[in-house]
Amino acid sequence: MDLDLIERLMRLLETSDVNELEVSENGMRIRLSKTATQPIRAQVASAASAFASDIGATSVASASTATSKDHVVVAGLPGTFYRSPMPGEPPFVQVGDTVEDGRKLGIIEAMKMMNPVEADCAGVITVIHLEDGAPVTAGVPLFAIARSV
Repeated sequence: MDLDLIERLMRLLETSDVNELEVSENGMRIRLSKTATQPIRAQVASAASAFASDIGATSVASASTATSKDHVVVAGLPGTFYRSPMPGEPPFVQVGDTVEDGRKLGIIEAMKMMNPVEADCAGVITVIHLEDGAPVTAGVPLFAIARSV
């Protein structure tokens, strides 16, 4: 990657509505972000809050049904969230379902790749935060699980 290309990408990012851009070429990777001054944890929390307020009306279940003790499964990458394996098929899980550690809960499609979302603890699904087909960013809550004792 040459310096001219990087400068053009910076100008393009600056004048666009896009907040972040990542490019890979010949084993070299560059990531440009308009919000890089915040620590990454603050960026994820801010993005999750903004996203949650944007989609609040379309949530499957209200976040108020989750308790502070519930374990939250979050999106590990940006993409499109799917609750079922194929359109028209039943969802992987519903609120009230008992799940084991490793059970598939949903899918995130990113760059035409289907990435499983799996439970990382055993328990009962108390909240499903998003509708099928909703866009997600990394760190957005997807499910709440009341852990089994």
